[in-house]
Amino acid sequence: MSDNLRLLMVEDDENDAAFLLRHLRKAGFETESLRVQTREAMRDALLTGRWDIVVSDYKMPRFSGPEALRTLRESGVDIPILIVSGAVGEEAAVECMRLGAADFMMKDRLSRLGPAIRRELVDAESRRARKKAERHLLRSEASARRIIESSGDGMLVLDAQSDIRFANPEAAIMLGKSVDELVGGRFGVPLSFGVGIELDVNILSGKPGTVEMKVTEVEWEGEDSYLVTMHDVTQRKRTEEELRASYVNLADTLSRALASRDPYTSGHQHRVADLVSTVGRNLGLPEEQLWELRLGALLHDVGKVAIPEVILNKPGVLTVEELALARTHAEEGYAILAEALLPKSVALMALHHHERMDGSGYPQGLSGDALSELDRIIIVCNVAEAMSSFRPYRRGARVEGVVKELTAGRGVKYEADVVDSVVHVLAKGEFILRG
Repeated sequence: MSDNLRLLMVEDDENDAAFLLRHLRKAGFETESLRVQTREAMRDALLTGRWDIVVSDYKMPRFSGPEALRTLRESGVDIPILIVSGAVGEEAAVECMRLGAADFMMKDRLSRLGPAIRRELVDAESRRARKKAERHLLRSEASARRIIESSGDGMLVLDAQSDIRFANPEAAIMLGKSVDELVGGRFGVPLSFGVGIELDVNILSGKPGTVEMKVTEVEWEGEDSYLVTMHDVTQRKRTEEELRASYVNLADTLSRALASRDPYTSGHQHRVADLVSTVGRNLGLPEEQLWELRLGALLHDVGKVAIPEVILNKPGVLTVEELALARTHAEEGYAILAEALLPKSVALMALHHHERMDGSGYPQGLSGDALSELDRIIIVCNVAEAMSSFRPYRRGARVEGVVKELTAGRGVKYEADVVDSVVHVLAKGEFILRG
């Protein structure tokens, strides 16, 4: 069974448009579409038609993806827009996401298009329902009370001092108290307006759980008040944590399998993962980034599957040709991980873990701001662990030698804060190098 989709395409190439529609049919969409190529045509289409989604090319002779994003925003029409491109760098993708694109993808990798559209259609419907509920809230106090009381989300009305003036039954369930116990009490959480923030309800109720809290200004019984909406995301958070754990377990298994091809670096990925986790915590990274960092460390050498074992296991110094082939593992790893449903940072760590801050690394000779914070951490940790590991053609360096190398390159080849953190955890015995 096909889903009906009203699609506005901003595309100058008729063949590319047909290619996109074929992908949508393959993904199960029955598409009613209109193709436009200019700002004026797009604006007229938005004002006169009803569309579920906009898909725009990034670069066209008379128009562009960023201009399409601005045109949609200026029109006031609330529908998602996805940007597709033939060949555009990361900076362009970041610019489009900043301007409001729901997603950005390459034309030769449109397998994500169908799932991305389904996701955005669900989000758009949820957003419209929420806006409709908010409009109803503002129409009359009586209807507001009815909506709040019957809402599946927890809702509280606070006065200017954050005292609770009204609570619906769902809020009472979430917070582990009766409505009567809540009303008149103080809501002991700082208010953050506009955007949703996650809140551990254990702070208020003493029971485990997480809600997404949003605060808006309303008028209640003739006075300026605050409406606090709480959506229970406990199960979603638990599912996300389980999914993250499964990714790490999969990466751990794959890392061990890779080590069987290269016994001299057996366990290298795991030790780098342990070191980056310790250093990341020392630097104060949030849990989301710590997870990405550990996952990237466990998979940073995955590209070695493309390197002949005779090179990986050679008991001596590699020739120039062999070294050039071995170095391709960074790009091979990126190619493998970029196709996986993983954060982009994980694939980039595989690509960048042999780069240096001064541009002296490989494969791209990147430097400075071209390397992310996660890249900079794995670069230093990979050097520290690799130097301390035994090779058939050299002994592993002692801790003093590792520290000497990192300190010599501090602020030049290696990020200074990361070097300081690695030296600190080594000195404190928080991580033990094998050398």
